[in-house]
Amino acid sequence: MVTKVEIGDCQLYQGDCREVLASLPKVDAIVADPPYGIGYKSPSGRGMYERGDYPVIEGDCEPFDPTPFLGATDVILWGANHYASSLPPSAAWLIWDKRDGVSSNNNSDCELAWCKRGGSARLKRHLWNGMLKASERDDRRVHPTQKPIEVMQWCIEQLPLTAHTILDPFMGSGTTGVACVKLGRKFIGIELDPRYFDIACRRIEQAYAQPDMFVQAPAPKAEQLSLIG
Repeated sequence: MVTKVEIGDCQLYQGDCREVLASLPKVDAIVADPPYGIGYKSPSGRGMYERGDYPVIEGDCEPFDPTPFLGATDVILWGANHYASSLPPSAAWLIWDKRDGVSSNNNSDCELAWCKRGGSARLKRHLWNGMLKASERDDRRVHPTQKPIEVMQWCIEQLPLTAHTILDPFMGSGTTGVACVKLGRKFIGIELDPRYFDIACRRIEQAYAQPDMFVQAPAPKAEQLSLIG
């Protein structure tokens, strides 16, 4: 069963993306951070800052096949260094420098995203290292692989303005959707885990309630539209 919720210009689906995608019209771009087979398990406990004991990410124990998601005109896939052999060659990679001069630890210094559209490699420096954060300092992380909103805005800004509707088949906590709201773009998000789906709905609704100056859409109330059996 698939649940659909509309919030402003965002259409959100709770269900398996393999089922939902077949019913969707063609979108302008796909921007996603999919599970890519590393079996990620978040640390738990307390140190200098509280770490989340998050649920296991669905599908992250299996190799990721990007083929079904490459049909859109523009595609950006994070974590693509883990499945680059399954992607066409591209010179246009996005690089997020998570350290910005802070010394390395056991985690990666950066994250990489593959871009379908040709162009040059681009770098974004944005500190995101535990309690050391360049943005969202007062916001507790709600997903183990959550990215900063500012980084996802930068990511979407690499797409042409003609990419009006962005699809994220692995929505997680909804950061791509929040970035779309702030940039005034339409968004379609799909999330399998109902817990993360509820979090994404709440964050996107909050983004409409506190819009940036250039986002003209009024703050709407979330409405559950349908159940697709």
